[in-house]
Amino acid sequence: MSIETFGTISMLSSVINCSTSNQNEEPKATFFVSKEGNDVWSGKLAAPNAEKTDGPFATVVRARDAIREMKARQSLSEPVTVMVRGGTYYLDDTIVFGQEDSGAKNCPITYMAYPGEEPVISGGREITAPWKTCKGDIMVCSIEEVKENKWNFRQLFVNGKRQKRARLPHEGYYYIEEALGDVEFRFKDGHFQNWRNLNDVEVVVFHSWNESRLLISELNETARTVKFIDPKARHTIGWSGAGGPNRYYIENVFEGLQNPGDWYLDRHTGELYYWPIDEIEKSVVVAPVLNQLVRFEGGIKEQHVQYINLCGFTFSDTDWNLPEKGYPDCGDVGDIVEPSAITLENVRYCTLKDNCIRNVGTYALELTGYGNQITGNEIYSTGGGGIISRNYDEERNVISYNHIHHCGEVYPSAVGINIDDGGGVISHNLIHDISHSGVYTRHWATEHQTIERENQEQGLIIEYNEIYDVMQKINDGGGLFVRDSNIIIRNNVIHDVFSYSDRCPGWGIYLGCETRDTIVENNIVYRAREIVHVWYYDRNVVMENNIFIDGELSQINYQNPSHLSHENIKLLRNIICYSKPDALLFKLSGERSLPLESDYNVFFHTAGKDIVNSGAPGLDSFEEWQKRGLDTNSIVADPLFVDVANDDYSLKPDSPALKLGFKPIDISEVGLRGRENK
Repeated sequence: MSIETFGTISMLSSVINCSTSNQNEEPKATFFVSKEGNDVWSGKLAAPNAEKTDGPFATVVRARDAIREMKARQSLSEPVTVMVRGGTYYLDDTIVFGQEDSGAKNCPITYMAYPGEEPVISGGREITAPWKTCKGDIMVCSIEEVKENKWNFRQLFVNGKRQKRARLPHEGYYYIEEALGDVEFRFKDGHFQNWRNLNDVEVVVFHSWNESRLLISELNETARTVKFIDPKARHTIGWSGAGGPNRYYIENVFEGLQNPGDWYLDRHTGELYYWPIDEIEKSVVVAPVLNQLVRFEGGIKEQHVQYINLCGFTFSDTDWNLPEKGYPDCGDVGDIVEPSAITLENVRYCTLKDNCIRNVGTYALELTGYGNQITGNEIYSTGGGGIISRNYDEERNVISYNHIHHCGEVYPSAVGINIDDGGGVISHNLIHDISHSGVYTRHWATEHQTIERENQEQGLIIEYNEIYDVMQKINDGGGLFVRDSNIIIRNNVIHDVFSYSDRCPGWGIYLGCETRDTIVENNIVYRAREIVHVWYYDRNVVMENNIFIDGELSQINYQNPSHLSHENIKLLRNIICYSKPDALLFKLSGERSLPLESDYNVFFHTAGKDIVNSGAPGLDSFEEWQKRGLDTNSIVADPLFVDVANDDYSLKPDSPALKLGFKPIDISEVGLRGRENK
């Protein structure tokens, strides 16, 4: 096995320090930005004098330009810091940093929050039009820019929280009655009507692991048929891989205004309808104007943006665009829809630390480059996923200590962290409440996502992450969903992974599509439809010293299509314990899916049921399994966990697993635990 065994990159201990050394001293920086500032001033900290002739800048862009001017006079000789005071900075355009804005190794350029304050960089605009009562508790206001076709928005945020675009059904899904073609189906009685502004209605149709967002071209209420503009989706309505009738919901329908927090925009009349949660007069209502807040714009090859740090900001309020013919689907998993709210193109040695990215229309952050650090950020309420990373060099990106949650509001196939290409270190992140997978790596190029994918062999470490409550809206994914080669998965805690339905189960760890040269060790995975999936010609994979608990259907699914076989799969010194009466130990696709070696494991069915397998005739019972030379030194015994009721899977001193060489797993550093010491 040719697995590169590298350790956690030392950059984790050298992340830029974005705080002042002495909180009792007046903060020192090269430039300051304030809501009370002025872009014609010097950018200094001193408050404006009585005549208001000097003081901080008013915008980050002016501070950026001042640094350009400073660099034009002479090369940097010391680090540059821009401190931004608290308040909300509404952008008129995306903040762009080019190669000319770069710092240097010993002279980085840092944009940071003023100590103890929270600057918010917003791509939205506050709606100040007067509200009046429409019907019942529903309020309405008129926005002239919308009526004049100068502004259209698909998201709304009130008091910093995402509101629900009016939809039917209000919760859950409808199911098609009959597929009538690639872009047509028969619906059940009452699901569609000839609503007002029917051409603005969007129908989100789920296929299995992805979805399409379709626009109506024809509706026949009598025949109960609806036909859509063809967006040329890879997965069409009625596609056999959907596993049954497509589910769908209908969005941007006035009749969907049913509960507090619902809203609807009539772009033809310019009227915004909203059912407020709190008093509308005391609420801050913001709609997005921009799709992107910040872009680092590196050139080609060695024309990098480098040594720029962003620390302590809240980035908020961006939108997403719908193509003229609708959104087809991403073809695979991940739903990478451009642009991401923060996009770093061809960057190196840059840091994003202790920021919050929220209320955005697509992915929060998209990173292409090497040697960068994304650490300590909170990402939530995203239309797409959390973080995308691509790396075409030997120096890895480090993505660590981030809290990523409640993602996939618009594009539910998006994931928490998407390693689109290359390797890196994905460590100590807390990821939960995600519509699809927690971490997803290296999917194949698709018609709509033709990224180069040139560096799939670079080593990738996924370690010390805590992942739970993922796969909430879609099927066929997992807590960790990996593909390709040279991956180390270790010391993660993953639990409660249940796909929307059991058509394609949610797996704790999904070793998919030619996973090879990979180690899975020291992980604790509990409560999932299936704990581990070994799928599609996997090779040179070792699963050792893991604890796998309570797969609803099976614990490990060794699966292959009929023309392929796994090669050199090993399962050694693991604890596998489960309680469902009908659950299997191993689910197999015939002999072609058998592991090469399986031994020194502890198996236990807490209900006292026999250990059984399925899918390989003659290997259904544990006794038959052992006669084939598999698990001859393994035992069926209670592993003696300390406190199963409270998910404490540490072992008592007399655990039989210890006698077979199992090493206790320490979870004290998993997720965000211990970050205060870093």
